[in-house]
Amino acid sequence: MPLLETVIHYSLVLGVVLAIPMVVALGLQVLILGTQSHQTSTRQHVASLTQPDTREHPVYYVGFFHPYANAGGGGERVLWTMVKAIQDKYPFVVCVIYAGDSTSLADLVRGVQTKFGLRINKDTLHVVELTRRLWVEHKYERMTLLLQSVGSVVLAAEALHAFVPDVFVDTVGFAFTYPLVSMLSSRIPVVSYTHYPTISSDMQTLVSSREAGVSNDPVVANSQMLTELKSVYYRGLAMAYAFAGSFASTVMTNSSWTHNHIVKLFGIPRMTRVVYPPCDTQVLAEFPLVERKSIIVSLAQFRPEKNHELQIDAFAKFLEANPEFVMPAGAANVKPADILASRVEPEYPLLVMLGGARNIEDEARAQVLRQKAEALGIGRQVHVIVNAPWSDVQLWLRIGRVGIHTMRDEHFGINIVEMMAAGLLTVAHDSAGPRMDIITPAIRCASDGKPSLPSEADARAYLKSSDSVEFPVGMVATTAAEFAQMIAFGLRVTGPVERALQQAARNVATTKFSEAAFYTAFYSRFDPVIRWLDTQRSDD
Repeated sequence: MPLLETVIHYSLVLGVVLAIPMVVALGLQVLILGTQSHQTSTRQHVASLTQPDTREHPVYYVGFFHPYANAGGGGERVLWTMVKAIQDKYPFVVCVIYAGDSTSLADLVRGVQTKFGLRINKDTLHVVELTRRLWVEHKYERMTLLLQSVGSVVLAAEALHAFVPDVFVDTVGFAFTYPLVSMLSSRIPVVSYTHYPTISSDMQTLVSSREAGVSNDPVVANSQMLTELKSVYYRGLAMAYAFAGSFASTVMTNSSWTHNHIVKLFGIPRMTRVVYPPCDTQVLAEFPLVERKSIIVSLAQFRPEKNHELQIDAFAKFLEANPEFVMPAGAANVKPADILASRVEPEYPLLVMLGGARNIEDEARAQVLRQKAEALGIGRQVHVIVNAPWSDVQLWLRIGRVGIHTMRDEHFGINIVEMMAAGLLTVAHDSAGPRMDIITPAIRCASDGKPSLPSEADARAYLKSSDSVEFPVGMVATTAAEFAQMIAFGLRVTGPVERALQQAARNVATTKFSEAAFYTAFYSRFDPVIRWLDTQRSDD
């Protein structure tokens, strides 16, 4: 009897221990999702506002978690191209956008067409407005990654309470939301499109090596104790991120660099594929390749990681090594507006830095760049232009000769693709996306510091048969000296080599990174999700 009593006693204890997390999970499910009647009510509400074609297939609701859906960056282009792809192939699907923008559906759709040239069908689109977007904004001075990740879970809870989808699609990279979705319902597949890993081995190496950078404050880099503490923090965050990412049903990454990091972290290589982001190059690819001016064009937001300072340093080194290109003291200043209006032909090379400013901090960074150029004595040949309209940007891309992009470990680089499509001889940082996916094959500096240049014979062979002959599509560099070498080459090259470089770059930009290529790759990942939903429904 004592043995039986002991078994019963421990069985009861074990039952209570197992019951506690089940009760907690059930409580969270009710708290976040609401009651069954609440979920039914929200579905009926969305159904009354949308008109999917359900004549041959029952309706599915696909929720897109994208708090900044009304912005105009590359991430938003991916979001809305996905929506467009779904609307084109699956008329029975309603796309539900979880966004923090107080914008009407009509204005949102109109904005998408203006920014990206995409016509979105309002009949199969619904927007859930999120009120707690502050939780994921860049407002945390310390432990930013952790606090934003926690904030994303809070925001996702609000989204799921407002509406429970059949598929949850994260197009931002908030992996910490995936366990929440899976915990609430194992029947909701999680589809991830990751632009950049929240935490990467490169970031951890930067900290452990005590190298100051965008993700490692100099105060931390100069302290052994703070470095060790941050290393522990990063390792813990990486483990949590890897655990969260493993809950994804299918993962799409925007580049080989991102793919390699995500596979290493999430540990689901069979479910992870590269899907290059769609680049709208149709208009840019129509620009003539001839009659280019001695203008180096930079196209990137004025964010610290874009490393615009390196561009100015490289341009200064180029001018120092080539004094014939330095604007004399007595020469008249050239105004950007006069160049765009074709009233003035620049006699000396110019560096034109185009970029968006999100806030006053970005504006301040742009001003610092102007001051740096003045301090180096090249201020008259450097123009920093903030928030230029797209029409002006297109004009600069049309007349510019060299494109430059200096961010280290750029996960992809849509702006690089745009410059290549427009016909600029483009040089980018020899790392990550540009190195592995975009500018390949590339011209790079040899051991003697000089560019290893293609021959005129190779150029003629490529121009004669571009389908069978490989040719460089651009240039890559790492240091200011290497960028200066590439600027000099780009401004001086002529004839068949110049034309072959332009044509090779344009061919890659308009095929490998086109919207059509994105559609094909996206469908290959999303079709199985729809089939899985069909199977689940038939089993019911």
